[in-house]
Amino acid sequence: MYWDPGGVKNKQSKFYITLRFLRLEQTLFSLPMAYLGAFLAARGIPSIRLLLLIFVALFFIRIAGMTNDNLADRFIDAKNPRTRTRPMVTGVITVKDAYTMIIIGLIGYFASVVFISKVALALSPIGALVIMSYPYMKRYTSFANYQIASIQGLSVMAGAISVLGNHGPLYIIYRIPWLFVFATVFWALGFDLYNHIPDMDYDRENNLHSFAVLLGKKALKFAGINQIISVSLAIAADIVYKLYFISYTATALHGIIMLAAFIFAYKGNFGRAFYYNIYASIVLALGIIIDAALGFPAF
Repeated sequence: MYWDPGGVKNKQSKFYITLRFLRLEQTLFSLPMAYLGAFLAARGIPSIRLLLLIFVALFFIRIAGMTNDNLADRFIDAKNPRTRTRPMVTGVITVKDAYTMIIIGLIGYFASVVFISKVALALSPIGALVIMSYPYMKRYTSFANYQIASIQGLSVMAGAISVLGNHGPLYIIYRIPWLFVFATVFWALGFDLYNHIPDMDYDRENNLHSFAVLLGKKALKFAGINQIISVSLAIAADIVYKLYFISYTATALHGIIMLAAFIFAYKGNFGRAFYYNIYASIVLALGIIIDAALGFPAF
């Protein structure tokens, strides 16, 4: 019950603690989805330059967003038994360190987007605003869960826009794979609740909002419903975008992994459930990327 992806031991090196603090491995939630959007929008293989720029942009906004989240929540985390070993609570990462990382992250993010396209640069503040405002929204509304889930959906959009940035706005809107955008949002809402359900009693006592607090014991069922919607939308996307059997297979495996994660969560193993969704993300994106690289999407 006290699983925490951001918890560390002070005896570990500062470098390792910083990596755990930033939880860079969780970039594997959003990076495959960004590449999914890019490959589908390109109807083939985007340039290596563009793929690297997408990676760099996500890497730096991850640094800014996760640091901001820890900075905003440091006093909340200090009172929560599950999160008391986080680096900003123990003091291994200082407030000055955090502000430095946020500045580096935002500079790196905007600097990389400059080299993608003018459209991507013009829209980049929206992504940054959604990401940086999340830790404050959960003080006011349960829909903060959908806000953080929408960040994953924005990854699909960002990947597509990175490829389509030289076209007009109507063409870009048409070419964004919206079914996968929404499938990603519902998927992310489901696994985000695995991070909130263990804290629902603490959050309720401290006037923090989430669907775990709002729904109580029904929250896990709500997570499952969202993930069923996600798989249904992904299947519909495979059909609408005329993908091939590799995508259908990947979507099926994606759903099976999500089901396994739900079973782990049902048994109280929320840590394993949470990280199984990284595997689900990689599997789904790989299938669609392979199909797109082979030239199968015809929408």
